[in-house]
Amino acid sequence: MMPETILITGASGLLGRALVDRFAGAGFEVLGQYHRRRGAAKENVQWLAGDFSTPESTAAFLKVHAGKLNDCSQVIHNYGPIVQKDTQTVTGADLLAAYQAQLQPALDITRFLLQAAPLRSGLFIAFEDCGRVRAYRRILGYAMAKNALPLLSRSLAAVHPEVRFNVFSPPTLKGAAVASPGATAIAPEKVAARIFQVMKYRRSGCHYRFAAGHGKQG
Repeated sequence: MMPETILITGASGLLGRALVDRFAGAGFEVLGQYHRRRGAAKENVQWLAGDFSTPESTAAFLKVHAGKLNDCSQVIHNYGPIVQKDTQTVTGADLLAAYQAQLQPALDITRFLLQAAPLRSGLFIAFEDCGRVRAYRRILGYAMAKNALPLLSRSLAAVHPEVRFNVFSPPTLKGAAVASPGATAIAPEKVAARIFQVMKYRRSGCHYRFAAGHGKQG
């Protein structure tokens, strides 16, 4: 059997690099999207340059790499830059930019793969407090946009029952620039291993969290 191909966006970040290593080590053909920092050369890993800051640049990424993306059976949407700004000064434009960064690339790439590739599974990476109501002093736009991912995932799962769509909320990672208050930081490799297991699950439209032993359905 031919090895499966997986696209991992945000593949040059902390969690992204760990995901690339985990899936490549399991025999997957990995397509790792990066913006500025290309990852290290590895066997069965191809690094794809891509800028997701605008709909036009995302469309350009899909056009340039269409030949490689056509083989994807799985995708992990890990791309999602954190922009910090005092909540008292956040504007509507800031919120729109956050949704643009967190949701638009994931939706556009997913739609492309649904049409052009043998997509079987998609996972959206949220954040530790996704689904929980709390005050955010510096990352309000980011939190609001990430909190929309469960709705997006469940809606796609309902419209495309042949494809598994789920959300995973990782814990604070060791080495992360932004940490949840009072959180216990976890090694990215441990989180990547849990995500690898979640991608094997047959359920769809679920929200999983990092926990000892198994991901939890939210």
